[in-house]
Amino acid sequence: MSATNTSIDLAAGGIAGLVADAVTHPIDTVRTRLWSQDHPSTQGYKYRGLWHGLVDMMKKEGTASLFKGLGSVLLLTPVGHGLYFASYEWSKERLRDIKNPAWRPSEPVNHLCAGFFANGVGGLIWTPMDVVKQRQQAVVKDLYGPIEGLVSIWKSHGFFNGLQRGYWSGMATYGPFSAIYFMIYENFKSFCVKREIKVGSAPLAGSSSISSAEARLHTGHFVVGGFLAGTVAAIATAPIDLVKTRMQVFDGCGYDGMLSTTLKILREEGKGVFMRGLLARVIWIAPGCSLTIAVYEDVRKSLRSLVWDHDLEHGADEVSHGPPVLIRHRVSGALHP
Repeated sequence: MSATNTSIDLAAGGIAGLVADAVTHPIDTVRTRLWSQDHPSTQGYKYRGLWHGLVDMMKKEGTASLFKGLGSVLLLTPVGHGLYFASYEWSKERLRDIKNPAWRPSEPVNHLCAGFFANGVGGLIWTPMDVVKQRQQAVVKDLYGPIEGLVSIWKSHGFFNGLQRGYWSGMATYGPFSAIYFMIYENFKSFCVKREIKVGSAPLAGSSSISSAEARLHTGHFVVGGFLAGTVAAIATAPIDLVKTRMQVFDGCGYDGMLSTTLKILREEGKGVFMRGLLARVIWIAPGCSLTIAVYEDVRKSLRSLVWDHDLEHGADEVSHGPPVLIRHRVSGALHP
């Protein structure tokens, strides 16, 4: 993978993450409160569900309360998502480049492994973002701005116990999430290509060439595939996300490790709490996944098209990232140099 392609993946991922996280932030705020509301430090709010939480927050705290913690998202999510998508594409290609067929994984296993690895890289940025963001979301009073929050947590708790608190529980949550998500998403795209499935107004035209058919995948396929994959992955990983959220929001309150936190929740609140906020989680994650991947795929194709046009205008004899049809219509997971 060329440096140009990696830069494009970074840029497309950053733009996609910023758009999706900003749009879905109000749902994320209510989700955080639903999972934090039984703790005394949350100042007594009690929501019956997603809709009640949205209405109650707007009525008592104003519409702006739904965007608590957005500053840390605007600051860090472009970096996190850029690294996430770039590392996914990089690791996917490296696995495909393995010479020994006995060691080279099948495509579904490739997507599982690449998705898990990508989350490990992106999580290094997302974890401090979540620590600051969720503490702002969980309380009624305003705490601090994003930079002030990062500095304050680093000074009081350090890097690993403060800013990276919950990284491993996050990996336990979103490592499998990303693995499941990309496996389902990439298989959905392959299914659409093989079956020549039309999604939206633009048809997936038949072709004797697999790559030509894949080039005709468009925004509708990305939106549907992202939503489907996001829904399945969100439901599968909801319980561990509850554990992660408690650890990040209520440090020093008995939530000191994944196992001890899980046992504490089961002992004090029962197993039913793990299903609380599930609808909010799906509504937050599935549209976000759908929007993120659609923006990423479309921006990525557009940027690669611009690079190719620029190289043609300057008389380049050969473009490192492939022939015109592959660059203009490259689809994540479908083609590789």
